Amino acid sequence: MAKPKLWTKDFIMITIMSLSTFLAFYVLLTALPLYIADEFQAGAEYAGLLVTLFLLAAIVIRPFAGKWASQGSKKKILIYSSIAFFVATLLYPFASSLWSLLLLRIVHGITFGMMTTIQGTISTDLIPDSRRGEGLSYFSLGMGAAMVVGPVIGLNLGNIDAYQAAFILCMVISAVSILLSMIVSIPEKARASSNLKENKRFSFNDIMDKKAAPFALTIFLLAFAYSGISSFLSLYAIEIDQVQASSTFFILYAIFMIICRPFTGRWADMYGAKWIVYACILLFGIGMFLLQSSQLGIIIMLAGIIIGMGYGSVVPLLQTQVINSVEKHRSGMAYSLFFNAMDLGMAVGAFVLGMIADSFGYRNIFITGLALIIVGGLEYALLGSRKKTEEATVEARSVS
Repeated sequence: MAKPKLWTKDFIMITIMSLSTFLAFYVLLTALPLYIADEFQAGAEYAGLLVTLFLLAAIVIRPFAGKWASQGSKKKILIYSSIAFFVATLLYPFASSLWSLLLLRIVHGITFGMMTTIQGTISTDLIPDSRRGEGLSYFSLGMGAAMVVGPVIGLNLGNIDAYQAAFILCMVISAVSILLSMIVSIPEKARASSNLKENKRFSFNDIMDKKAAPFALTIFLLAFAYSGISSFLSLYAIEIDQVQASSTFFILYAIFMIICRPFTGRWADMYGAKWIVYACILLFGIGMFLLQSSQLGIIIMLAGIIIGMGYGSVVPLLQTQVINSVEKHRSGMAYSLFFNAMDLGMAVGAFVLGMIADSFGYRNIFITGLALIIVGGLEYALLGSRKKTEEATVEARSVS
């Protein structure tokens, strides 16, 4: 029996939109700290505030965006949020003070939260149910590629004081998203399911689903652990005189993440996600153990390969399980929950692990990260011993 088609015109366009959104995010993420240091003589605390305010705004708006996606027109939400994202990007050259820039980051974070939620929800509608793990693994590669390319562009432009060029690039990228949002088509069955009569009043049920919460907790713990790598590996590398190895770490991480994700997603669809997730968490733990146990450059680079295969692959698998654990018309809520769990893990992790680094040294960040991975793996194992989620998924799919 032939597989249902995955690479449709609309799936390709929504994947490109996701790449564009995250590319603009990462270009600004790396260029703005340099920009405020040059233009406003602002220190590291304000650079951190730029990120914190942006992510907090995205976290707050996502549950609302998920509910709107379930009840309203996904097409209209996609177009309006794309326009709002573009307008926010357009205003960066006109932010004449640090405080106006911080306010703009809040506004931009709101539009980012809406964009990522609605794009993810639509991608779920476009991916055949039988190929969801594979499809979401490919879809998430846009975010992964942007995570690598965006900082390179932002840092290179920032280092030559080409901030206006960075802003213009992000404007162009955002304009492309508007064009694609007007062309992409949402399947009729997805629009029909999104119009189910639900309570219009916002409630806690629009933020959390008890079937999805255990998967969200797993991704929170793993993202918490990974935040120590993304935030502090470069500083640790300076301390042990392995700066080049830390740069190579992220390159190798990205390469092996891109190589492995399509395979792990396909295997999860064929054999079930549970054992693939176990293997990925184990690889993540091995990589973190290598980071905390060695100061050799070759070991750090080896850790990049292993963590790229482990953490780089497990994220879309857990994303798939969050989506599959809820009724199809609640996929917007599920996407909101997944992204918020990951962003909270990164944000809280960077703060808490930063305090650990100040008090006990950078190596203890990775020891703490290893403990978090073990806890996350045990939590997932306890979750995996229950079969309710997969059974509910089969029932929900058969009803839909």
